[in-house]
This record gives sequence, structure tokens and C-alpha cells, in this order.
Amino acid sequence: MTGRTADVPLDDCCAARLVLPAGGPIDPWTLAGDDGLVVASPERVLVGIGTAALLPLPDGLADPGGLSAVGSALAAVPRTDALAGAGCGDPVIAFGALPFERTTATHLTVCTLTYGRESDGTEWAAVVGPRRMVAAMTADPAALRADLAAGGPAVHGRAPSHEVPAALDGGPRDGIPGLDDEAFRRAVRAVLAQIGEGRLTKAVVARHVDIDLADPVDAPGLLGRWRELEPTCTLLAMPTPQGRLLAASPELLVARTGDRVESTPLAGTTDRHHDPASSLPVELWSSVKDTAEHRLVVDAIAETLGSCTDVLDVPPVPQLVTLRTVTHLATPIQGTLAAGPGGRLPSVLDLVGALHPTPAVGGVPREAALACIADLEAAPRGPYAGPVGYVDGAGDGRWMVGIRAVLAAGRRARLSAGVGVVAGSVPETELAEVDLKLRSVAEVLDPSGALLLAAGRAAVPAG
Repeated sequence: MTGRTADVPLDDCCAARLVLPAGGPIDPWTLAGDDGLVVASPERVLVGIGTAALLPLPDGLADPGGLSAVGSALAAVPRTDALAGAGCGDPVIAFGALPFERTTATHLTVCTLTYGRESDGTEWAAVVGPRRMVAAMTADPAALRADLAAGGPAVHGRAPSHEVPAALDGGPRDGIPGLDDEAFRRAVRAVLAQIGEGRLTKAVVARHVDIDLADPVDAPGLLGRWRELEPTCTLLAMPTPQGRLLAASPELLVARTGDRVESTPLAGTTDRHHDPASSLPVELWSSVKDTAEHRLVVDAIAETLGSCTDVLDVPPVPQLVTLRTVTHLATPIQGTLAAGPGGRLPSVLDLVGALHPTPAVGGVPREAALACIADLEAAPRGPYAGPVGYVDGAGDGRWMVGIRAVLAAGRRARLSAGVGVVAGSVPETELAEVDLKLRSVAEVLDPSGALLLAAGRAAVPAG
């Protein structure tokens, strides 16, 4: 992955976390700027600045040993924590936007400084690095707060910044979609043929659109608009080899807090304000196709989590999650983790490795669906639909599915969306759904309404 080499390895680092005193308001989006890392749920905001260390995963999520090594490296960092035992997690945090493809080499980033704001209003800062640097940066909490409230200029100046590529590598240009309308329909029909032959039960077909913008994407402005428009989503900002990933994801892959685990899969979609001319279902609960598709995802996650929990609560009936432009079926799954050998609980990164990709973004059976996706889609997905989030030194963390996202690189942006194809899917309806998802991101990317996304036979207006 693209990133600047850390000045010191993590085993030469220490960490310190302090409570920030009251003072001027800290805007997390301004603080993140164009290169900060963000995981901001309604319950917790995290912003990482600079690079203390990069933790490699040379074999990606397919290597349990590599995932375990990351957890061990984080846990081994000596730390001083003013919030220990206060329910604010651990101060040593590694962020990542991991590729959709499980075996692709990647890494996690431990930031030099992480700003945190908890749901009760507690604000803190954690610094990771050489002992002298950590002592200097945490010596004056009031000055550090003032620096963060001012947008972190001194912090950004002291810490190595993340590098973002100047342009997307490969793929279509100038508004040409990864699959035009007819190619997308053909891909859906190809999946339906494999379903009819009994080789698949479900596969997710994705398309992307590359667009050229008049100006580079304003990341702080985009995140701020997304927070206003999608207040229940988790906002994400991460560097990747393909560009800076900016997202407002509604789908929780997995979160762990101590022995508690949760996952909220989404599958089944309709438009929020139903147009009589729309081919999407008026009511998701009465859609046989959508409820069956949703159950495939829930059953797969329940099976995986059931193997590592003592208790797992899986509601028998899904809920509706209503966003600004779409409504999804969702099932909040919660459980209590079981201790493994030596009394060790699986870390959130272990759980990510076991779960990804769920049938919400891959398919059933997993390997057959992934082979089908690789055949139908022109290029690897990169971070689209991959896990995005963080893990801390205690093994806790939160990982979202990287959907409703923009990949920004200079004045070029890539938007991606996908649909689950199952028995009963109709190519024209799946096309309407994927374009609705693309439009929901385009409208936030360009609030003026001037942006048009070429989508084969017709443009997708952003307004």
C-alpha cells in the first residue's frame, strides 16, 4: 500500500494518552485534512495523523498468523494511559482500509497522534513514537488542544504525512463506467445462469464509474456533508494504493469490545421515496427475493460467529435501515465471545479475517462466487467492499464494509456500487439498484448538482 516509511519500528515506540482539557471546539474533519485517517461512528470519533509505524500483512486477510502478529505488536507497546479502565478503549490503534481480495498484501497504520472523542463528550489524544517525542508532544495538554482546535498545523508539521497517489491506476477515464448498462445486464444474466446450473446461490456484481472533476475532492467538506446527510453511518477516510478512500458506510462488518461482539449485515435494497415507475420493491419485508437474499448473509455470519461465541443472538426478523436515498434490510447480531486456547479471545482482526467477504459483498458459496466475480469484473475491486476500520492493543475495534465510497486521487474520483444477484433477480431491476447507490454518493460528492455520471445509456444526475 502507498504510505510513507515510518521513522522508527513499532518495537522502538512507546505510547501515552492524555485527557484533553476543555477549550475551543475541535472539528475532526478539519483536523483530518487531506491526509488524516478517520473512523467516526455516531458513538466514537477517531482521527489519526502521521505515521508512527506500518504493520505489514504480506498475505492479506488469508493469513491468520499475520493477523495475530499485528495484535501482538500492538499489545507489546509500552503505554501510559490516563483513561485506563474508563471504557475508552486502548491508546495504541492501527487503522486500515483492506483490499476486497483476501490474499492481496496490505498493511495497517499506527498513527503518530490519534484524537478521540467518546459518546459522553470525553476528548483525548494519544501519541505513539520515540520516548522523547511522546514526552514533548504530551507535556502541555492545553497547548496540544489548542493545536488540534486550530486544525493541527503543528501536529501535521511534526508528524510524517501519508502520501496519496496523484491519479488512479488503470481503469476507465472521463466518466466511462467499468461496466456499461448492457455489460452490467449481461453480468447479471451470467450469474443467473450459474445459479440455474446449481453452481451458485448468490454473487454480488459491482460496477464503477471514474469521473474527472474541476477541482480536487475537498475531503473535510465531503465528510462534513456526509455527517449531516447520513448521521447514522460511520464516516471513513483512509489512504489506499488506488487513492484516498472516503466513505459513509452503513454496514458494520464486526465490532469487538472485550468479550462482546456485534455485526449488522445489510442485504436487500429499495429506494427510500418510492417512485411508481421504479422497478425496485415497494416494501422490502414483502419481497421474497430480498428477504431470501438477506437471510443468506445473516446465516453465513451467524455460522462464523457461532463457532467462536458462547452466546449469539440472531433476531429472526430483520429491521429496516433507512438512509437518505435508500432503505435496506438489516439484522443486528450480538454475542459473547468464547475463550480459545490459553484463554485468549479472538481479536476483532481475527474476526475480520474469518468473516470477510460476507455474502453481502461476495456470495454463496464463497469461493465459487469470488471466482465468478473475478471473471465478470474487469479489475480487482481494491478497497471497494473491503474491511475498513481499526484494531487497538486490547484486540478491540470496529470494522465497516467499504461501501458508499469515493476513491479520490487528485481531480479524479471513482465511485463503485454492487448488487446481490440471486434466483429471481431481474437484470433491469439490479441495474436500477446499482445506479441508485451510485447516485446517492454522487449527490454528496457534488452538492451543486452539476456532476453527471455516465452510466451507459443515460447519465446519473447528482441532484
